[in-house]
Amino acid sequence: MPFIDITKPPAPGIISGRSDPIPDGLQPPPGLGAMAGRSAVMQHLFARMRTTAPHFRLATVEGEPGVGKMLAAQTLHRIGRAARAPFAPWTAAEFLERPAEIWQAVRGGLLYLARVDELTAEQQAKLRDFLDRATQERLRTQQPSGPLQLVAGAAQPLRKAAGSGAFRSDLADSLSAIRFVLPPLRERREDIPRLAELFLRRWAAEHGKPLRGFAPEAMQRLTSHVWPGNVRELQMAVCAAALETRSQWIRPIDLPRLEWRREMPPPADASQEDPNLERAIRRHVAGVLARVHGNKLRAARLLGISRSTLYRMLNGSIAEEDHALTPDEALHAHPGRD
Repeated sequence: MPFIDITKPPAPGIISGRSDPIPDGLQPPPGLGAMAGRSAVMQHLFARMRTTAPHFRLATVEGEPGVGKMLAAQTLHRIGRAARAPFAPWTAAEFLERPAEIWQAVRGGLLYLARVDELTAEQQAKLRDFLDRATQERLRTQQPSGPLQLVAGAAQPLRKAAGSGAFRSDLADSLSAIRFVLPPLRERREDIPRLAELFLRRWAAEHGKPLRGFAPEAMQRLTSHVWPGNVRELQMAVCAAALETRSQWIRPIDLPRLEWRREMPPPADASQEDPNLERAIRRHVAGVLARVHGNKLRAARLLGISRSTLYRMLNGSIAEEDHALTPDEALHAHPGRD
């Protein structure tokens, strides 16, 4: 495999994982709004979004954390009938603290409610009642008193949650009559090299660092990882490597340690489980870290230990190799960046 040189013009099919402007000369090929991609699953998604965006009133964007649900909502806004009015992102819980005020402020625009699937039963009832009243008002006046379009973001399918009793079925039915499902990064691995190249180009242009691209072994590590944090995790890993490297090429030594996040198949039966206590603790800590996408504070809380204790455990067992930054540390190295 040759070195992947980002100083050459971008090849078709780059997928955008963020919506902020790309420096001149680094624009990805045409796609859909701020999104671009050549994989079949993304092309199918784009076709549905193009067809539906000008017409829907309520819709749901579903997908695992880090797949780009807000980016998809922003794209629906840009290509839809509410494009000339505001785009307002809120978590569903925050919206319910002052729904009437926010609703009126987004009049004629698109309201994006993130984490709808995390609402309590009481909050779900409150949202259902508010939407019912808003619909009745719209029918009575024949004019919108709030947003033209509402998009709900959920990490799990609302209909599935309703089937298990975790979510109101009437609210799930109304919100997810139109559904856009964003695939996890592991289901479109062919997009990983181009996405990593795009992130590296942006970082190099923004920071003025002369980076050329990825060594073959580094790209192999990126494409073989399962990326439980999806595009967001990939972006943080690339940015951390760009900050760490002393070369013009991203090498395996520059990448944050990824091995501990890989999916491991369960043992065939209990008799084959490793009885070693230290290794069992390491596996458990690694599993908790994977669940929270490397967030050490959240992992420590779930484990019932202090963060300093967790850091000592990491330094003793799954410490970062060659002083490479983790994605979590990369965020602290760039205050204010997502």
